[in-house]
Amino acid sequence: MGPSGSGKSTLLYTVSGMNGMTAGEVIFCGRNLGNLKEKELARLRLNEMGFIFQQMYMLKNLTVLDNIILPACQSDKIRESRKETARRGCDLMHKLGIIEIADNEISEVSGGQLQRACICRSMINQPGMIFADEPTGALNRAASKEVMEELTKINGEGTTIMLVTHDVRVAAKCGRVLYIVDGNIKGEYNLGQYKSREELRDREKTLNNWLLELGW
Repeated sequence: MGPSGSGKSTLLYTVSGMNGMTAGEVIFCGRNLGNLKEKELARLRLNEMGFIFQQMYMLKNLTVLDNIILPACQSDKIRESRKETARRGCDLMHKLGIIEIADNEISEVSGGQLQRACICRSMINQPGMIFADEPTGALNRAASKEVMEELTKINGEGTTIMLVTHDVRVAAKCGRVLYIVDGNIKGEYNLGQYKSREELRDREKTLNNWLLELGW
């Protein structure tokens, strides 16, 4: 978290290897990203990382399901037939409650459904970590709540998530919050793992008070 222009997205893109480093190092799965060539970085991102953005980048000439399974068709991590890949894609869509839009075009679904499809796509190659840059920024409150519920489930099942957000309600579901100002970490707050909706209001209040102390 942090004000606009503070370096949140830059940090996320650097940790994921999409931006080059000017100093320091990023160790991901035991590998120093700064020492990898672009093709090696691209393969690592494809196989071991998932990405969710505020703008839901999808190919308009493909169905929702085909967009979801496209990364798996490009990957050499999981060797399977296209039929098996499609089945896994459908399983993910079932899990996130959007299987009914599998054969729809991108223009035929709601923003909340499309973002959940983006979550499915981010998971199709079974990544160790998902990077999410304002994943709820373009959604209404109800859709934002649905998407965050899904992300917290994924996190609870063992997938690490690094998330950029301006929304205290979203951040309150995270275990650890970093507050960044002008490229520097100004503060850190450990909320612990989010377990139930009953505790959410207290988490939001606690986090909001901490942010206000830092100048939010």
